Amino acid sequence: MSQAEPRLARVAAAIADPTRSRVLARLLDGRLYTAGELATHAGVTAATMSAHLKLLVDEGLAKVRPQGRHRYFGLADGDVAHALEALLRLAEGRDAGPAADVTRWHKPAMRGLRHARSCYGHLAGELGVKLRETLLAKGWVRAAVDGRYELSEVGREALVALMPDGFTATGRVLYDCVDWSERRDHFAGPLAVAWLEAMVEKGWLRRSDSRALQLTPVGQLALTQSLLA
Repeated sequence: MSQAEPRLARVAAAIADPTRSRVLARLLDGRLYTAGELATHAGVTAATMSAHLKLLVDEGLAKVRPQGRHRYFGLADGDVAHALEALLRLAEGRDAGPAADVTRWHKPAMRGLRHARSCYGHLAGELGVKLRETLLAKGWVRAAVDGRYELSEVGREALVALMPDGFTATGRVLYDCVDWSERRDHFAGPLAVAWLEAMVEKGWLRRSDSRALQLTPVGQLALTQSLLA
C-alpha cells in the first residue's frame, strides 16, 4: 500500500514549474493581478494561465479576489512570501558562499532592487532598513509585545501624512521582517503596507516593471526633511 504524497512534495512541485515560478515572483510585489496580466507576463495563453492559477490557489500559494467581472490574484499570505524570498536567495548564488552573495548585491543590475523594493507590499532594501532604524531612534515607533511594534503619540502625529484613514492601532500592525539583501530587519505588517502605498500615491516612490522602487526627487526631499532626517 503506497503512502500519500507528502504535502511538501506537492507544494515544491507547484513552485518548481517555470511558468508558475514567474507568476509567484511577480506576485511578490504584494499587488493583485488579473489572469490576463499574469498570462502576458509569463508569455502563455489565458487558458494555460487559468490552469496554473487554479493549482496555485488549490495548494494554498495564491489567493483569488473576485471584484465585479474581474478576478484578481495575489500571494496567499506573508508566510508564502517569506518562503519564496528564501528560495530566491538560495537560487541566486547561495551555493557560491556568503562572499559571492554580498558581491551579487553590488552588481549594477541589482543596485535598484537593493536600494528600494517592495516585499509583499511593504518597503524593503536599504531604504526600508533605514526607515525602520530611524523611526525607532526617533521614538516614533516602539516595541510592544509578542514581537510587534506600536506607534507612539508623537509618532502618530509625525506620520499623519502616511496614515490610512480610520487606522486603529490594534493587532500585529508592525513587525520585523529580515531583509534578504541587507541581512537586517525592515518593518512588515498592515501599517507598513499602508505606508508604502501612501509613498507611491504621493509620488515619493515610483514602481517599475520589477519589484524595484525608484526614489523620486520629491520623495528624496520629503524623506530627507521628515522621516529620515
